[in-house]
Amino acid sequence: MDKLQLLKKFWGFDQFRPNQEEIINSLLSGEDVLGILPTGGGKSLCYQLPALLHEGSVLVVSPLVALMEDQVKQLEQKEIKAMYFESHPKSLPLQQQLDNSIHGNYKLIYTSPERFLNPNFVQRLAQANISLVAIDEAHCISEWGHDFRPAYRELGILPTLFPNTPILALTASATPEVVKDIKVLLHLQKAQLFQSSYKRPNIGYQIWQTEDKFNTAAQLLNHHKGTSIIYCNTRKQTEDLAQFLKQRRYQVDYFHGGLPADSKKQRLAAWQQGKIHHIAATTAFGMGIDKADVRMVIHLQLPESIENYYQETGRAGRDQKAATSFLLFHSGDPKELKSQFLDKIPKQKDLEGTYKDLCNFLQIAYGEGKNTFFSLDLERFCKRYERNLSKTRQVLRLFEQVGIFSLASSHEQQMRLRITASTYHIRTYLNQSSTAAMVLEYLMRQSSHLISETFFLSPKKLSQAMKLSNRRLMLAFEDLQRQNILMYSVYESHIYLNALTPREDLHTIRPAIDLSKKIYGIKKKKIETLIEFVTDTTVCKRNALLAYFGEKAKGVCGLCSATSCKKAFIEEADLKPKLIQLLKSKPHSIPELKQKLYFEPQALHQLLKSLLDEEQIIMEQGHKYHWNYE
Repeated sequence: MDKLQLLKKFWGFDQFRPNQEEIINSLLSGEDVLGILPTGGGKSLCYQLPALLHEGSVLVVSPLVALMEDQVKQLEQKEIKAMYFESHPKSLPLQQQLDNSIHGNYKLIYTSPERFLNPNFVQRLAQANISLVAIDEAHCISEWGHDFRPAYRELGILPTLFPNTPILALTASATPEVVKDIKVLLHLQKAQLFQSSYKRPNIGYQIWQTEDKFNTAAQLLNHHKGTSIIYCNTRKQTEDLAQFLKQRRYQVDYFHGGLPADSKKQRLAAWQQGKIHHIAATTAFGMGIDKADVRMVIHLQLPESIENYYQETGRAGRDQKAATSFLLFHSGDPKELKSQFLDKIPKQKDLEGTYKDLCNFLQIAYGEGKNTFFSLDLERFCKRYERNLSKTRQVLRLFEQVGIFSLASSHEQQMRLRITASTYHIRTYLNQSSTAAMVLEYLMRQSSHLISETFFLSPKKLSQAMKLSNRRLMLAFEDLQRQNILMYSVYESHIYLNALTPREDLHTIRPAIDLSKKIYGIKKKKIETLIEFVTDTTVCKRNALLAYFGEKAKGVCGLCSATSCKKAFIEEADLKPKLIQLLKSKPHSIPELKQKLYFEPQALHQLLKSLLDEEQIIMEQGHKYHWNYE
């Protein structure tokens, strides 16, 4: 079959997206390629389809295990043979996995960049019949990329490892500095460059300053019809916002990493199928999800960088129809952003202390530990040494990035829960004939300390003991949390560590200390650039994005919130008569006005101030404005 026949048979498309066919043709001709395709541009097809046209296997380097797993499952559903290297102790031994990659006739083989830190892995992998090497998220090789991974630097060995094999480097966004790094570090100076424009002419970039983000979000959903994603920076905020919007009868749900796999699958399917219109989610939502008809993306908090903002807003309007992105911020957000992303970067004392405690906890003697597997109960470790769980995860991630450990999470989930209701409320709830009440009663019988202490349990063991499906059990916990009976969170109970170096304390962790300092400087600069982008009200937002990525613009977009591009519907001349008409009818609070009018928060603020100064309106107790004339 030719390319178009394969495209139709396995992916169901009649034609390629921009640059896809050109990239595939260059690879089939034996040329190296650097492809910069936008979010939703179909990067994975550029190496998956050539795998079906070549003898041998395509080697894919990817930074995320979850994405490797997802792509392998999707390929297997298409009956395309694919595998990825696993590092879980329960998986096949590495040598056996390597044997499979060499002799198993797999069309696609996925691996993480950290594997190339292992000389034995590299030596054995060189025996595989590799027809194409694809490096996904290639920006990770650059210190100036928004997700720098030191292990990517090891990939410079690939041209030597697989001579005369074309190399494809892919990313969704890269500044000129990052493009230069990719070419130099991967030896792609002669590579064909295929770069889509960063211009998204159908997206209007609106940045609104507001002190009342939840009501402003509701106002936007009321005015802009269709499917939307509302990005939040914390799991709790997704839940709070979804509850707030549900109370106002919007079809909305929340999505974050703490949800059970079944719930994630169900909520994603409901959103994709249009059963719910809006999803309040953390920023990982949308990665690899291709839903064409998203009409609006709302950021409730400042994103971490321009790259993140561009990729997340790019999930709107993939059908090329008009779409809008709204970023809501208030005066305290810049300080909060720095705190959230800079303060959490581990400092030298965090790295030294955690490594020492970790070695003591795992009983690793000085000079020992190399090539040994350890099982780490992270919750217990943090509790014993009074360490912050989130920062400890960051430390472990840094240790992995510089090759001190390789990490794998166990697949068995644990649950942490705490009763929040009073004893009277619990007794009343237990009188109900529901699955949730049955689960609560069972838990109360199991532990007399449940009301006074945080409780840990295995959802799998609980579902077996109560003879409930995992889905029914998790729905019961969701109901109990919704009814304010308890609060719960789900986490992976253990992390498996493979020590790649012996314990030599400061000498061992010196690369992690250096990397931490470098990451801090780079992130600080990116955050400052993002804050400048948000607070500058004069420059066209589309043009600012294009300039950041090294692309020149002509004219202005006419769709964004910059002073040169503002649309007439948010101007005072249009808002004033409608506002006066409403206030003449009866007093209104700002949230009530947001439900009935569409305006930029600052435009209303200025108009209300003007009308108050002229004494045409007054504000009464209860923060309601009313007309001051007969």
